[in-house]
Amino acid sequence: MKKMLFLWLLLQPCFLLAWQGDVSYFSFDDGILRLDAPAQADTAYLSTPLRAAINAHWEATVQMEYLPSSSNLVRVYLMADTTCLTALLNGYYVQIGGAKKTISLHRQEGAKHTLLLTAPDDVLLQTPVQVSIKVSRSDAFEWNVHYALDKGVWVSMASVVDVVMTQNKAWGMWCKYTKTRNKAFAFSALSATGDTCAVLPVKPIDNVYITEVLYDPYPSGVDFVELYNASADAIDLSRCVLSNGKKAVKLPVYSLQPATYVALTLSDSILLEQYPDACYENFLQVPSMPNFVNDSGAVCLRCNGLLVDSMQYNDAMHHVQLHNAEGFSLERVPFDGKNWFSASSDVQATPGCFNSQATILPPNDITADEPFWLSDSWFAPNWQYLKIYHRVEEGSIANAWVYNLQGVAVYRIYNNTLLSASGSTYWDGRDDAGQPCSVGIYIIAIEWITLSNRINRIKIPVALGK
Repeated sequence: MKKMLFLWLLLQPCFLLAWQGDVSYFSFDDGILRLDAPAQADTAYLSTPLRAAINAHWEATVQMEYLPSSSNLVRVYLMADTTCLTALLNGYYVQIGGAKKTISLHRQEGAKHTLLLTAPDDVLLQTPVQVSIKVSRSDAFEWNVHYALDKGVWVSMASVVDVVMTQNKAWGMWCKYTKTRNKAFAFSALSATGDTCAVLPVKPIDNVYITEVLYDPYPSGVDFVELYNASADAIDLSRCVLSNGKKAVKLPVYSLQPATYVALTLSDSILLEQYPDACYENFLQVPSMPNFVNDSGAVCLRCNGLLVDSMQYNDAMHHVQLHNAEGFSLERVPFDGKNWFSASSDVQATPGCFNSQATILPPNDITADEPFWLSDSWFAPNWQYLKIYHRVEEGSIANAWVYNLQGVAVYRIYNNTLLSASGSTYWDGRDDAGQPCSVGIYIIAIEWITLSNRINRIKIPVALGK
């Protein structure tokens, strides 16, 4: 990116030659740019070309001889996609004045104006009004606004991330005034500096999906967000930012290969410690993460300034029988679908791996007509364990026991377990006390409840040998 620097010290008679717009409505004297318009209600503006869009900094001091109102106000346009500030433009501006007599940052999209940041109402109640502003935008598209009244202390507004517009053509001042306020506005100390966003065309990034989110980790754990590249090309994640809808962080340089997952986290070692069956090779430890608050929030992925994918989460999305979702992730099924499910109880999360709730065949591509089936009708624990496979509706809760022929339950396989859509468990031929069971015939009794509260039962016999 080319560094663009624009700095006007307002110390030369030819100052107005650098601007365009309603030049005849302004005068310049002794370092002060003043509105000097005809005595009629109107608007007037000055603008000048500017490419600064990120790592950018703007400053201005605005003076108003009277209290501002909805009919007498100023907008300092920081970014605009045209030099004509009276057009239905796209950009950002700081408004000084208005009905609430305050200072505020807005995004403009044609005729639509969106408030992003604001100072308290009625901060502009002393005449004459003098407001100095300092505005910055980082390379992660985070806006910060500071203001000072009457050369007093600087006050900071809360920051906000907004990446709707990433290109800039101009900045300048726009005044709205009544016929008695046609000479009541003045400007000084105007400066702007920063980087252009991308000067060369870049290939759009699409087919990258948010596939798993852990927003409520264990007390000693860490959040993670899993991405999946469903495109045919490798993607450099440094072109992307991850956000919670308010604060964004720029992702590091990382080549996400096609048909591959990546789990973004603050600590790959902590994540692996708490989910030892995860795919560690697909972990990416990042310097910072947005704060994904418990209970509810948002996860957004933007690449090249465009929204690629997003999701809204809340605790109600977890399984109804999962009374404590701490440590459980939400998994997207399928990876490009709209449905989210709690990860299965046996794993609780699958960072970097195929989601537990996704429909896949169990190991070795074993197939069966029934939702539950066994690896063998006979097994000997000294040589092998009995595998119990399943393929059920997402979000099913299961209970399962091993009974002997006397009808006594000797071993509990599932205990209100949230199953993955497909998977397996095993029985090693021992009872609940850990003692080997006697040779003989046993019954595997399974009961599972779907999300629609349909109760299903199945019994499968198996022979236990030596």
